[in-house]
Amino acid sequence: MKPLSRRAGFHLLAAGTMAAAAAGQARAQSGPDVVVVGAGLSGLHAAFLLEEQGLDVLVLEGKRRVGGRVYSVDTVPGHPEGGANAIAGAYPRLRGLAERLNIPLEDNIPRQQRNRGRTLIVDGKVVTPSAWLDSPRNPFKGEARATMPWEYAGKIVAAKNPFSSLEDWHAPDFWVHDLSLHDFLMINGATEDIIELAVNTNFADGNSAHDVSMLAVFARDFWIRFQQQFGPVNMIVKGGNQRFPEGLAKALKSEIRFGTRVEGLRADATGVDVHCQDGTVYRARFAVCSVPVPVLQTLKLDPILKGNQARAVKAMTYARCTQVHIVPTKQFWEDDGLPPSMWTNGPAGMVSPNRLGARLDDVTSLTAYARGTMATYMDSIGAEAAKAAVIHAIESARPAAKGRLKAVHMHSWQLDQFALGADFMIWGPGQVPRFFGDIWQPHGRIHFSGQHSAATEFGMEGAMESGERAALEILKRT
Repeated sequence: MKPLSRRAGFHLLAAGTMAAAAAGQARAQSGPDVVVVGAGLSGLHAAFLLEEQGLDVLVLEGKRRVGGRVYSVDTVPGHPEGGANAIAGAYPRLRGLAERLNIPLEDNIPRQQRNRGRTLIVDGKVVTPSAWLDSPRNPFKGEARATMPWEYAGKIVAAKNPFSSLEDWHAPDFWVHDLSLHDFLMINGATEDIIELAVNTNFADGNSAHDVSMLAVFARDFWIRFQQQFGPVNMIVKGGNQRFPEGLAKALKSEIRFGTRVEGLRADATGVDVHCQDGTVYRARFAVCSVPVPVLQTLKLDPILKGNQARAVKAMTYARCTQVHIVPTKQFWEDDGLPPSMWTNGPAGMVSPNRLGARLDDVTSLTAYARGTMATYMDSIGAEAAKAAVIHAIESARPAAKGRLKAVHMHSWQLDQFALGADFMIWGPGQVPRFFGDIWQPHGRIHFSGQHSAATEFGMEGAMESGERAALEILKRT
């Protein structure tokens, strides 16, 4: 099905056969028109749109909250985001629905503008920009030696990006660019040392430069620059972005059943049986499965996925991200004169200050993002050891921070049983041409949604786009 255009979106404001439930355990429920599996943003949006068209909807959610990877850490001052950090300029579905539901948005740019500069920490030591030029750890050549590690790949990608449309990343005319980011950078003069430092150390869009296709990298770069035409480019929901899915859930007429873990879906000619861990079976005419791909891989579908769709679901992976949220008891950066934002090649990864208090200048918390291999390591040592490692890394590099940091929360997206991965699904080399046309096709009466299945958008708007697509697919069949 052809996805809705941006204008239309604005105006529309697994494997294995499902075993039979044990006799006496399955408690048949009266059937709604649609069961939505997952109360993330895509599932909630699909439910909202279906209800508007008069369908009876039931939403099942394994967690005790809505939002999925829209997750505001409410136990940390300022409610910093554990996922879904920003509402970009051209988010017509989300911004239009927020206005309609009276969910207040705030311009976050004045707060971000306070975050000037970033401290470079390599091998546990602060490296100033002037020292970086002559540092033996600087792998760049010629004029590029003045480039900071986090700037290198982005400059080359932006200069070489061939896209002129949001749909180009999955258009056959551009499949010639379907090579890994690693190979692309090597062709453009990078060395293995450069790629290891500039990409693999803190890579948000994959787990290494080898595992992501340039089709996806160019798409993200073009999408970000496209969004900047519509400013402001960074809005947040007042009180945390999770307040948006909470507001959307409140607007639903139908019930959301929390703590309900779905184990499988069985589809036949007239409907879908949704089997839950507690033995309950819900019968509906259709189902929307909005879970992330790694979770979909754990569900039992009957009939099973076949052919290219099955291969696609089994092949797709997600990036890894583990976060440690830190509350500073004193603004130590005022003592050492360095920016509170940090790029490190150690356990702290990327450290971002959150200015979410009443005063724009106040840093309410710091979030340390470990990605890829470092995220796996942090998970392996456990939450308390991981928090201690981040604090030690920052204090060792910046003595002014000693005794002034308190790690109050850790979250690993890949250890979250209802996510099993963070950020964006990784489209690897060869996967867009092979899988894009097949992966999200309806499976009988089971329809799929999720940010990972959006055709043009990313982030929260991508989730909204995918929920809209799934709802329209069902409406065309009713």
